[in-house]
Amino acid sequence: MASRKPAPIATVRVIGKTYKLLEVDNLDNQGICEDDKQQISIRKGMPIESWADTVIHEVTHAIDFNLKLGLSERQVHCIGSGLWAVLADNAELTQRICTAALQKSREK
Repeated sequence: MASRKPAPIATVRVIGKTYKLLEVDNLDNQGICEDDKQQISIRKGMPIESWADTVIHEVTHAIDFNLKLGLSERQVHCIGSGLWAVLADNAELTQRICTAALQKSREK
């Protein structure tokens, strides 16, 4: 049974830049990263697992753009899906990573 996703997240920080994170109705793809607008749009109404995979995929595009890596779409797809699979399959690891991230954000 799919779990419900939490309230919308308005922004995501990617290598020092703030991207707007939007859920939109009319989107041809599951998601899109527009680096020139610092905006990530995700198709509204997807199951939580698809939503998470898509957010990670689009954040990977933002990382690629900001670090000028020149990744192909296939590379972005593989990295994003691989990260999501590791996080989803290892709850304790994911919890520790999130705890470390929260501690770091409180230090700011």
